Amino acid sequence: MDETLRKRLVALTAAGRAQSLDFEGVAARVATDRFCALGEPTPEDSARYVELMRGAIPHMDAATAQRIAAQLAPLPAAPFDILERLIAHSADAAACVLARAPALSRDMLFERARDGDVREAAAIAGRRDIDRAIVGALVQRLEPEALRALAANSAAVLDRGALITLTQRARLDLELGRLLLARDEISLDRTALFLSADAAMRRQILIEAVRTSLAGGCDLAGVFDRIRIEAVAAAETGESARFCTLVARALRVARASIERLALDESGEPLGLIFAAMGLSATESEKPLVALRRDLAAGLADPVSGLRLALQAPPRAASAILAALIPGRPQQARHEYALHQVEPEHQGARAPLAQAALKEALNRR
Repeated sequence: MDETLRKRLVALTAAGRAQSLDFEGVAARVATDRFCALGEPTPEDSARYVELMRGAIPHMDAATAQRIAAQLAPLPAAPFDILERLIAHSADAAACVLARAPALSRDMLFERARDGDVREAAAIAGRRDIDRAIVGALVQRLEPEALRALAANSAAVLDRGALITLTQRARLDLELGRLLLARDEISLDRTALFLSADAAMRRQILIEAVRTSLAGGCDLAGVFDRIRIEAVAAAETGESARFCTLVARALRVARASIERLALDESGEPLGLIFAAMGLSATESEKPLVALRRDLAAGLADPVSGLRLALQAPPRAASAILAALIPGRPQQARHEYALHQVEPEHQGARAPLAQAALKEALNRR
């Protein structure tokens, strides 16, 4: 930007102020268009641009700041001082800069990933150059937008601790689960993402659970001993709320956790509940249809996922159900230390319910 243009823009903004008109946004857009067109601006060009923008940025509205940030951020020659001011201006402008500016410091990215607005965190989560510490700060956040952006970033390296934390969140966020499954991570616990999986992946998870169950594993049939008859009777009369209450009481978890499984469109989690109770596929048909008449077609299909779920051994069904229930204790809890996840960020758990469920899962 040459000196003549700078003087004209300054005069324009001064004339606007004299008439109670705000021309700073217009001047800033013109100056940014010219600066971006230079390609390789000289130090003098940059100095003139910075001088004008320092005065204009405080007067910009959010839309103008966002537009300028989107133009300026990708430029290697973008003045860092102006980028910082745009970040401080508004969350939307900050997100544009944080997502695309190549020369931002690692400390700034870490701080914004940890404490910034959700739009800023989501923007950082999509960058290809984030390191392990920044990933760790992002996975501690609760906003789905930030977590989904991180899971969708194929360039981000998710270690075991990050995957465990994201998988916990994904048990209640199916879209996050789908994004994690799409990453094809070797160490990902796909069992906990059963609800997010497509039909083919669900079959793989079921088959793997059956294979693993042959060598032992958790068995919830004993947990259901006291409520099995009552639960089946409630199901046969179509009392969905009572059925879910009884199952939840047996597992000592919130009823909402069981209702969420029972309402899955495929019916497969509901089939797994009956299988985990120790009922055969034939014994499960009547109560299943009474609870969910829409599942009749799936029951009639001998190769449906619902049929496969009903035929799962109790141990295999138990393993998948235990993985799907939020609050299930993780065996590799020490791995949370990798990201220093605070207790309140590990999900809303009642300590007594957690201990009770752990005891139930360990019963043979």
